[in-house]
Amino acid sequence: MRLSFLNQEVVNVHAAALVLGAAGLASRLVGVVRNRLLFAEFGAGRELDIYYAAFQIPDFMAAVFLLGAASAAILPLFQEYLLKEKKKAQEFIGALSSLFFLGALAASLTAFFVAPAVIPLAAPGFSADEQALTVALTRIMLFSPVLFGLSGIFSVVVQSYQLFFVYALAPILYNLGIVLGIVWLVPLFGVHGLGMGVILGAAAHSALQFGAAASRGFHFGAVRAPGPGVRRVLLLSFPRVLAMSLTQLTMMALVAIGSLLEHGSVAVFSAAQDLYFVPIGVFGVSYAVAVFPRMARSAAQGAGADFFAELAAGIRGILFWVAPAATLTIVLRAHIVRAALGAGAFSWEDTRLTAAVLASLAVAMAAGAVQTLLIRAFYALGKTWLPLGVSVATSLFSIGLAWVLTSLLAPSGRAAGSAFGREVAALFRLGDLPHPEVLGLGIGFAAGIIANVIVLWIFLLRSGAAQFGVRSERQQAALGKIVIAAVLAGIAAYVVRVSFSETVPLITFTRVVGQGAAAAGAGMGVYWAALAWLGSEDAAAMRRAAARRLFSIGVLPREWDGELK
Repeated sequence: MRLSFLNQEVVNVHAAALVLGAAGLASRLVGVVRNRLLFAEFGAGRELDIYYAAFQIPDFMAAVFLLGAASAAILPLFQEYLLKEKKKAQEFIGALSSLFFLGALAASLTAFFVAPAVIPLAAPGFSADEQALTVALTRIMLFSPVLFGLSGIFSVVVQSYQLFFVYALAPILYNLGIVLGIVWLVPLFGVHGLGMGVILGAAAHSALQFGAAASRGFHFGAVRAPGPGVRRVLLLSFPRVLAMSLTQLTMMALVAIGSLLEHGSVAVFSAAQDLYFVPIGVFGVSYAVAVFPRMARSAAQGAGADFFAELAAGIRGILFWVAPAATLTIVLRAHIVRAALGAGAFSWEDTRLTAAVLASLAVAMAAGAVQTLLIRAFYALGKTWLPLGVSVATSLFSIGLAWVLTSLLAPSGRAAGSAFGREVAALFRLGDLPHPEVLGLGIGFAAGIIANVIVLWIFLLRSGAAQFGVRSERQQAALGKIVIAAVLAGIAAYVVRVSFSETVPLITFTRVVGQGAAAAGAGMGVYWAALAWLGSEDAAAMRRAAARRLFSIGVLPREWDGELK
């Protein structure tokens, strides 16, 4: 049977977000399996510190070559070409993909040779042998930015044609590639097999999106001097690329700080971040991707009211799901960590540290999810320098705060600092652990995200009002209902969790999952009931979109022979 569903367009914004969210959830679940296998095999120790540190240069290269920034920088211009003449849009994508392939390949080869000089700066706490292994892993993974850069460019076609099934499936294939690396390649090549799995997943990610774009007539083009469209993309994307690069530099700085801490700190911080990004990837990115083409189209047509309406719908849709996810994550942090990572060499102390860092990150979960949409909103307006300036300031704030907090949480801190550190550690239930300083990385990161979103929102309102002459409609009432219901959901989950903990000890995986599921289910039940009682229009819209998508059966493909091949 041909996979014709991959070519199906998804037009409704809530339906598109549900498709992306469902596939995003599947991808994140595969990612959870990936991490569980990793931590069961290696534990939160130096091997995984090295693995996560080795990602820093490839991730930085990917940011430079438009991973994540590609659609935000290219899609508005691509929409303009596509509205005028498809051939111009094809030439634009062809020239852009060829140019970036050559540029990314040259840069990755350069990074291959300079990695030995950069890794000591990125991981100053590693020994010489550990740095040498980090260099080897980094070199293996350096081809992934080339593949992801191309995938990002062709994803513009996928998004513009609203082929959200393809867009959503690509990250699932990426995580599956890493899982295969852990299962098949690590036994053969040791920790080097992890890097090989990354390349395998990146190749699958890129091939899928290129295939979908090719089915619409978009391919690589001849290598030529950059035309007006490509030059315009370079000009528009330059600030965004700098901002994405700055984000990766911030992560490199936090990893560098983590390398100076207790062994396993980088792994704990990275594992907590992966769990933190699950709701953001499932809901925040899904709505941002679904709404962005609409905002770009409205901005291109000068329809300010429509632009702000799409932005408001996206924010409400994101917070509708992420707000309760954040409260439930804080309440059930230990259950989540133990269920996701608690196997093999992953100890109870590792669980407590990761759960504490996850709780600190969850405070910024709603802000992190909305941030993805706000950045795309700036790109829809054609304003790219403002987000960069904001990112510079908030990144410096985040790194500085993380450095101070890790110092204050360290056992050898100054007397006043140690007293403050003990209070912070006790707040996150780490007062009896000898090395809680990794918590400072989580708090610093979360504080930077919150500050970034607050400043971005202020500037976005001003920029939109100046450009269109209209202002965003106030939506405090709708958001207030979501916040109230989310808080009630957290309280309900906490009550159920405490009642279970007194009678059912958490000594098996089944009990951890069962207790967490019961508490989360009670919390979400209260959440929906509270929204219904408050008369939330967003809840009603979600129910209608889900009913149309899940229970409206379409015509089966004629070539289906009754078998799922």
